[in-house]
Amino acid sequence: MELLEPITIILPKLKTVLLAIVPLGFLIFIHELGHFLAAKRAGIKVNIFSIGFGPKLFGVEYDGTEYRLSVLPFGGYVMMEGENPTEQTGAKGEFGSAPLGSRAFVVAAGPAVNLIFGVFAFWLVFNFGLNNSSATFIERLIGQRIGTEKEAVQLGTIAPDGPGALGGLKSGDIIKTINGAPIENWTAFRTRIFTSPEQELEVTVERTGTEQTFTVVPEGVRGARGDSGVLQVISRSKVMVTEVAEGSLAAQVGIQAGDRVETINGQKIYNVPQFNSQIWHPEANWLSRHYQALYHSVQRHPEELHLGIRRGDIAMVVKVPVQWELTAVVPPESAGAGVHTGDTLVSLNGKVVENAMLSAQLWGAGERVELGLIRDGKRDTVELLPHARASDEVVEATGVPYGFGWNATLSGMTFGPPPRDLPTYNLFTAFGKGLEASWLTVETIGRTLRQLISQEVSPKFLTGPIGIANITSRMFDIGFSSALFFIGFISVNLCVVNLLPIPIADGGQLMFFAFEKIRGRPLSLKKQALVQRVSVVLMIALFLYITWFDGLSLIHELRN
Repeated sequence: MELLEPITIILPKLKTVLLAIVPLGFLIFIHELGHFLAAKRAGIKVNIFSIGFGPKLFGVEYDGTEYRLSVLPFGGYVMMEGENPTEQTGAKGEFGSAPLGSRAFVVAAGPAVNLIFGVFAFWLVFNFGLNNSSATFIERLIGQRIGTEKEAVQLGTIAPDGPGALGGLKSGDIIKTINGAPIENWTAFRTRIFTSPEQELEVTVERTGTEQTFTVVPEGVRGARGDSGVLQVISRSKVMVTEVAEGSLAAQVGIQAGDRVETINGQKIYNVPQFNSQIWHPEANWLSRHYQALYHSVQRHPEELHLGIRRGDIAMVVKVPVQWELTAVVPPESAGAGVHTGDTLVSLNGKVVENAMLSAQLWGAGERVELGLIRDGKRDTVELLPHARASDEVVEATGVPYGFGWNATLSGMTFGPPPRDLPTYNLFTAFGKGLEASWLTVETIGRTLRQLISQEVSPKFLTGPIGIANITSRMFDIGFSSALFFIGFISVNLCVVNLLPIPIADGGQLMFFAFEKIRGRPLSLKKQALVQRVSVVLMIALFLYITWFDGLSLIHELRN
């Protein structure tokens, strides 16, 4: 077993690396494939078409082109005859000898293939169906809700001593503008706050039917990319009783699944209350502290909880005794600890567990504990060590003691957001949604570029290859639909960025072709070379700048 241990550690890491790198390499490969096919179509001689970069492993020559596999099999490149202006002889088949339209066609083909693949990826996602996780991710990425009408940008829970509250914002406020710019969705609001640390922002809200403007200053929180802005507010979400256990106290007083929850003990609820193990972390954030306070208000009078609910058009207050049930949530990597997902906790070190404070007790235990569990109707006892090597790694990953967490059910009720009626699409309507998502992606990129130019957003918040690879890997953990959509999103990004008028990009080539068309002759080789050299230096500097912050973010994430 000791011999196998390094393998069991390496294989998951290798899988993560491959899931991160292969999709990005594939997008580069199809980009170069577009150039290759267009060059063949235009009659331009292609000397090399390589899958991967670096030294050649092996190659086969066919029809004047060497098809090779290189050492690093991620991405690829195309080498055309006479592609370098200094090597042009004017011979037929050279890139520089081809008509202007043919050259533009070859250059534009790479970004075009990325755009086509993006639309195709989006089409697949919409065609084969969405779930709540993928729909939520897509909405955050492109800034538009999927399958439901547009919702107002409304504030939910707010930290009472946070920058938002100190600036005058209140739960229930509907955000209209920031510094005069309309805020269409929560992603736009969050991005503007995130990129404006320690800056005064004029926020206009709608409150009780009238518009009011407040000056808020997002707190600067130090992170790997420098300071980022925080208001300590979250968006409002509806709260529903999603499940009621048969025979539970909630069921006995008539609470039903589907009831909307509006108040708990008279306190208005703006977000789904959480009582799980995460909120008891010793370094709990402001939102977890809010849920802790809500828990203590429930425990203050455990004999009778007043729950304000709405059933259809009928509002009522239902009284129910407080009773907690804790069930384990165990990630696969911690399955050997002896606790299984779904186990119900009934005792801790021989004492009956009566409330959700168990999680706080476990955080501070620091010693061997004995848990009494019920699994499949049978009683079992498990002993745990808080610092066992098997669970240390999991603690870093999940942020919970002993490598697993607990969900707390209140009097047999489970709370959650209302289920969403996600639409289904056929082949044709899914294609339309794919086109729409592509356009929204282009709009998102354009908005980011405008903010960079106007210095509203710092380049340090951009994401490079390391960041993209890291996010792609995490998307596969959420689900294949989310990962595929993100890959399509990056593909459309590659299309747009490559079409920017930067001399070393495809857009720069097209810009030179436009000058050639207007002037009737191309720019001199000397001028082209000078512009390209300056552009290369600037692009390398930007690449290193972004990669530096990408690396810092990755290190920060691994440490925390």
